[in-house]
Amino acid sequence: MRIGFNFTLVETADMVRRMFAEGHIDYCELLIDNFFCVRPAELARAFDCPTGFHIMFSEFIDADIDALADFGKRIRLFIQEMRPLYVSDHGASFTHQGVNLFHLGELDYVRDYDRVRARVDLWQEMLGQRLFIENYPSIMDGGWEAPRFFERLMHDTGAGALFDASNAVCANLNCGAPLEAWDKVIAATPHFHVAGYSRAVNPPHIIHDSHSEEMSEKTLSFLRGRRHIFDKPDATMTYERDGNIEYDSIVADLRRLREIFNNKVEERRNEPDIASAH
Repeated sequence: MRIGFNFTLVETADMVRRMFAEGHIDYCELLIDNFFCVRPAELARAFDCPTGFHIMFSEFIDADIDALADFGKRIRLFIQEMRPLYVSDHGASFTHQGVNLFHLGELDYVRDYDRVRARVDLWQEMLGQRLFIENYPSIMDGGWEAPRFFERLMHDTGAGALFDASNAVCANLNCGAPLEAWDKVIAATPHFHVAGYSRAVNPPHIIHDSHSEEMSEKTLSFLRGRRHIFDKPDATMTYERDGNIEYDSIVADLRRLREIFNNKVEERRNEPDIASAH
């Protein structure tokens, strides 16, 4: 299992480079559309490490076709230059009846399936790349339908899931959706997210993926209990932290992930140098 960090904030650039230099992370996930103002070759030089791409604002499920095609052309330039470990996007809505949402909205996993399936096929064709789609931290009962939705979508389109373990825990806490329902999705994909979450201060006090805290024991227990289906060749686990940026706290969480997955990179670093021994 490769352990990575999601880079979203300019002020954390030096911290990300330090984490890679010190061996706390094996790659960096870039919120790639944040970098459209930078030439791909320049970005590649700035992050001299393996990268993954996470797309934020394509709105590929709802976007105008011409606008999406232009968006895809721009991302392909970065894909060609940087050869990312994966390209991912959000399984969510950015609009409702033509109105932009302040926060991402959850799909109707039954009613929206055919529309989403068609858009996933189109978006993968535009990117020239297999796409990994992130699951939503469900608030209402749709969380019960999400795992089957992703199973069908992966089967029908060839796309993968960017399975966010802490989002699934949020859904479990909010609406009781069982974590074990995700087992087939976890087993079928190599790319994952994880983060901290918190309880909203206003009623109804939902659990939301705030990315501002250390991982909960419930999330860690989920990872430990299903390590055998999370961990696989070329798997990645990206840790997200957008608030309360404290280096020691973040490193502590990264070490917890390494302890769970007994990371092979760490094992190799501790092996004797056979060439020098001879």
